[in-house]
Amino acid sequence: MKILVLGGSGLVGEHFTTNSKLNDFITTYKNNETNFSNISSVKINLPQDWSKLEELILKEKPDVVLNSIAYSNSDFCETNREETYTLHVKISEKITTLCSKINSKIVFLSTDYVFDGKKGNYTENDKPNPINYYGHTKDLAEKIILKNENNLVLRTAMVYGSSSKVRFLRYVIENLKKDQEINTYDDIFNSATLLDDLTNGISKAIEFDASGIYHIVGSSCVSRFDFAKTVAKIFNFNENLVKPVSILSAKLKAQRPINPCLNNSKASKTFGIKFSSINEGIKQIYERRSDLDIFNI
Repeated sequence: MKILVLGGSGLVGEHFTTNSKLNDFITTYKNNETNFSNISSVKINLPQDWSKLEELILKEKPDVVLNSIAYSNSDFCETNREETYTLHVKISEKITTLCSKINSKIVFLSTDYVFDGKKGNYTENDKPNPINYYGHTKDLAEKIILKNENNLVLRTAMVYGSSSKVRFLRYVIENLKKDQEINTYDDIFNSATLLDDLTNGISKAIEFDASGIYHIVGSSCVSRFDFAKTVAKIFNFNENLVKPVSILSAKLKAQRPINPCLNNSKASKTFGIKFSSINEGIKQIYERRSDLDIFNI
């Protein structure tokens, strides 16, 4: 099975390509060149290089196109709407049209931010109602992609792992290790997702030839404050250094949903996956800490 990974140098694309049992990959990257052995990687900067991507897809005719490309900063999306709409919506539409012609399945990585966060524990049957522009464009892209019933949308959230690209976990560990206080939000919540679980979920979904929508997230709905306290406890740092602050005190351009946590039951049952709780996930990272030279611990 040939898989084209769009965004192969990103957090998810890189980890998926490196760790998946699936082994016939082609990847793209924007600025940071990939270092995969025996894997072809092509520099493509979207939307400027659309014709280059179109040529690549028509030449390789991949069985699956994993689209992990996105602007992940909600505040950037809020103030750069044209760029965001082009990458998330217009490019998704072009890829969908092209892949439909050659019978390539699209696996699209989406977000918990398609929900308004008023109730939490959202299932795949709940109706999206995004409250910021990032979530709005992701919702539009989902609808376009799912017009082809063979395609797949995987929603995830608050991904953490041992990669140097996981900024928040690195921030927590580096500061607590130096006995420095950190301020973290205690009044917004997300489904904290171990990177290993996410990439395993993507692999399983592809192997099962799944279609429609699945939530690939961890089993704990936590605030950033809860997350940091858990890291402090398991890594034996001073938990008192973790200070709670309200999201209301932050000068954010994009509104955040308070509790967009996702229910992972459908994916767990369908793919036979046990998604890690926050304690289980952080313990896994702690047990591998000797390999985590990025954290210098």
